[in-house]
Amino acid sequence: MENLNIHEIWQQHESRLTNSHKLNIKLLKEVKISQAKSSLKSLLFLPISTLIFFIVVASYGLHFTVTTWGPWYFAFAGIMVTSFSLAYIINSIRQLKQILTIDYKSPVVQLQKEMSQLRSSVIVNLKIAAGLLPFAPFLVIFIIKSLFDYNLVESLSRTMLFIYGGISLLLLLVSIQAFKALSSHTPNKTWLNWLLKGSGSQVDEALSFLQEINAFENEE
Repeated sequence: MENLNIHEIWQQHESRLTNSHKLNIKLLKEVKISQAKSSLKSLLFLPISTLIFFIVVASYGLHFTVTTWGPWYFAFAGIMVTSFSLAYIINSIRQLKQILTIDYKSPVVQLQKEMSQLRSSVIVNLKIAAGLLPFAPFLVIFIIKSLFDYNLVESLSRTMLFIYGGISLLLLLVSIQAFKALSSHTPNKTWLNWLLKGSGSQVDEALSFLQEINAFENEE
């Protein structure tokens, strides 16, 4: 009889511990998911500001292409600026959709998957910037013509034009290496985190909150 009572008491104790553990997990989920949601809300500024800025730049790029049509380098610079701006616009819309459609009531694994996809779309911004590197000389031509109405190419000597060509080739090599690194399944975390600071580190922060939930759930 005494053994039976001890067994019942032990079962009740185990039940209380289990219920307490479940309650702790539930409370932790609510807190950490709320923190993750808050982190991603602060990320909204990035795609919204990027979208607005590059809509303006793309519009001006089209205007530049039409009004300076003639010299091939002006046409190329205008088309290049417009094309890269459109790439940023498309990716910004994609990011906004991903942020606004995240279902925070989903299981943690699903949330982690959605946030990882969002992180990938933030990295796409860096890939676009890497793709722009080889065209930096044309970007300089575009900016100087736009701001000062000055034809930089006409004032450059043949030697300087060759130097510009060499710079473009060097930047192409840098661009290829950067693109490969960003496309890697395991990119160098140190420099990637540095690049994402202020423009995507919020996703890593949100993911860290979800990892805390996983760690607590996996505790024995």
